Amino acid sequence: MSAVNVALVGAGRIARVHANAYRHVSRGGLVACIDPNEEAAAALARDFDLKVAPDFDALLSDDSVHALLIASPNALHADQTVAALAAGKHVFCQKPIALTLADADRVVAAAGKTDRVLQHGFMLRFTPPLSQLRDRVAGGELGEMIASRAAVFGWEPTNDWFYDPAQGGGVILDTLVHFADLVLWLFGPAQSVHTEGGAYVLEGAKRHNSPDNATVTVRHASGVVTSMYVTWTAGHGNFTFEVYGSGGSAAVDLVQAQAMRTFDRGGAGWGYPDLVWDYGYRGEQQYFVDRVAGRETGERAATAAQARDALALVLAAQRALDERRAVEL
Repeated sequence: MSAVNVALVGAGRIARVHANAYRHVSRGGLVACIDPNEEAAAALARDFDLKVAPDFDALLSDDSVHALLIASPNALHADQTVAALAAGKHVFCQKPIALTLADADRVVAAAGKTDRVLQHGFMLRFTPPLSQLRDRVAGGELGEMIASRAAVFGWEPTNDWFYDPAQGGGVILDTLVHFADLVLWLFGPAQSVHTEGGAYVLEGAKRHNSPDNATVTVRHASGVVTSMYVTWTAGHGNFTFEVYGSGGSAAVDLVQAQAMRTFDRGGAGWGYPDLVWDYGYRGEQQYFVDRVAGRETGERAATAAQARDALALVLAAQRALDERRAVEL
């Protein structure tokens, strides 16, 4: 395959993040998009030189489209993924895999029946230095792992569906799922989870009775204890992450300490390149294209089963919050 043609399903904020990433992807690119909001689809197509397809089915039947990048609301992910795989398309699907374990199981089953590539949007696996951190943890450089601590700062939602438990799931399901995948990748399966939090600030969260801030504590089967604070109201994005072992510790700070800092005397003040936006999203899309073209094995990406595990963890965390008790996995 000389070039991988990818179509975007969705034209919202995250679709634009991926579209920007594809400006830097080689051997593949975006060719089309769809969105129920015709104005949003037209604007995305204009800004990134794409064609607007009539609808989802039109993409499935278009032989010139090799892969779909699903960036639609969370509740649509499972049905669209299953349909795309059945149509013979390769699929990159934004997290989460689904909003229920039953739907996630349908995706896992569909993935097992096809040779098409299915990759899920866990860009932290491709964001430096997290893959290097995993190598150190797995290689025993920090000794036996004891604990980890994270603060995850998500951007305030741009649409009401993010708050709705039936459509987006709230901050735990929508945003913390990234770190759920990360800590499972680093420390292995979760054994139990406890959550405190609530709708403190945002009217959408209060209206839907879903959290905009939460602290989730996970005990892994390995004995590692992970504490993760997640928020939609801190006013910025990215995270801090610390890991502690019997032989040492490591810390990642993508809030204050990026790879480079700059100062613009003309008025912009301090700034820095964003490793997640500039490298994580770009890296996962390049990896996806290379997998479709047969240049990568897929070992670095989350499998459908691993995406299901991340969903199971955040669903348990939300249940722990709702029921005010620790939940066993």
